[in-house]
Amino acid sequence: MLPALPSSILACATCMGDKGSLIGQAQGFAILFLLGVLAFMFTCAAGIVLSMVRRQRQHAQTSATPA
Repeated sequence: MLPALPSSILACATCMGDKGSLIGQAQGFAILFLLGVLAFMFTCAAGIVLSMVRRQRQHAQTSATPA
């Protein structure tokens, strides 16, 4: 049954996407949106790591000074 289907049905929308079609434009914007989400998540992760580094340095300075 599968060989009887036309070849255009077997191709994904990424391979067959037309620059002028709404589906092709939506896919392009979806990729940009996901890249934006990833950039935000990586920025948050970097902020958490930098926060932990700052706290560790502060703790090391306070514990190194004699009381």
